[in-house]
Amino acid sequence: MGKITAGLFLILLSGWAFAESPDILFKQGNTAFADGKFPDAITAYESARTGGVTNWVLEYNLGNAYYRSGQLGKAIAHYARAFRLNSGDHDVIDNLNLASIRAGDPLLPASGLGVFFWRLFYFFSLNTLAFGASLFFLALCAMGFMRLAGWSRFPAEAWVLLILGLTLASGWIGVRWTLQTRHTAVVVASVAEVRSGPNLSYPANFTIPEGRRILVLDEQEPIQGWLEIGVPQEGLKGWVPDSSVDVL
Repeated sequence: MGKITAGLFLILLSGWAFAESPDILFKQGNTAFADGKFPDAITAYESARTGGVTNWVLEYNLGNAYYRSGQLGKAIAHYARAFRLNSGDHDVIDNLNLASIRAGDPLLPASGLGVFFWRLFYFFSLNTLAFGASLFFLALCAMGFMRLAGWSRFPAEAWVLLILGLTLASGWIGVRWTLQTRHTAVVVASVAEVRSGPNLSYPANFTIPEGRRILVLDEQEPIQGWLEIGVPQEGLKGWVPDSSVDVL
């Protein structure tokens, strides 16, 4: 009996030792993608993601693999996750915008000036903005301490500049955080039927095509298997099966 137990332990131990790590799975996904084996790439990337790999490159690669496999909704969902982690990367923005245009929901504004300000607004990550705000705050504290201690006097322009910088960075962070923490989702079914209630017995009032970004509402009590969603562009809302959307 002891030998059997020891044998089973050795089998489990060897299985653990040779188990593929998330990093290896990520590299396997890259190899499969380079070879044009997009379904295999998706499998490897998703396994790496489940295993704990969380970075914008993985999400971006997953978006590319789903896009090449013809799964527009899944592609947009992962591009959107990559964008949340690295909003300043041009490839992420361009691919997300390209896929969103195909879904009839462009990411970028129509005008050139609007695109410029949009890119400027998302140029810095939230971490970078938080770091900048911290520097402004620490500089103000240091200047205040030196003023109280009588070590140095600073011109009014320096105080105004630091206060304006801290106010701008803090406001920027607040708006970005509000936008990023909105409960959003992407339609991953070919067509999502939006019903007036959380049951198939309710009539379908309208449909949403694959790839459209929507809001997940919390106005009603949660119903297992269903989500209450809103489409701000059209001012519509209703209920969809949770399997038809990918919540970000």
